[in-house]
Amino acid sequence: MRLSYLDILEQCFHDKFRGYNKQEVDTFLRLIADDFKSMVEEIKDKDSEIKNLRSALKSQPAEKDTSIALEKAKKIVNAAKNQAEQHRKESMKELEQLIQDIEELKKQKSTLIKNIKSTATEHLNKIKAGLPNDHT
Repeated sequence: MRLSYLDILEQCFHDKFRGYNKQEVDTFLRLIADDFKSMVEEIKDKDSEIKNLRSALKSQPAEKDTSIALEKAKKIVNAAKNQAEQHRKESMKELEQLIQDIEELKKQKSTLIKNIKSTATEHLNKIKAGLPNDHT
């Protein structure tokens, strides 16, 4: 059972033969009740201070957390931009290399076609040269 300031203050004792001095007991209980009341008020004040401190602490770290989060976000974005730029440069190099390879393949194709035509022409000429002339 929890006692309040009033419970202690209003506590009555029955008179008994050879009992305690009622006035001394009442005085002592008043002192205890006053101390108890002061203690309860002090606890309430401390609870209020704790709540205020907690709310102040919650708001401060939120600001710090926000600025830290913004810094981290900026770093992540910058890293992503750098990585994207690196990929873009690599892609451009690869594209240039592919364009050069295509041009080289076109040249090789042209040369191959010329060689095939030349070889085919030579074979046709040899075949024509080896055939008897039907016009005589």
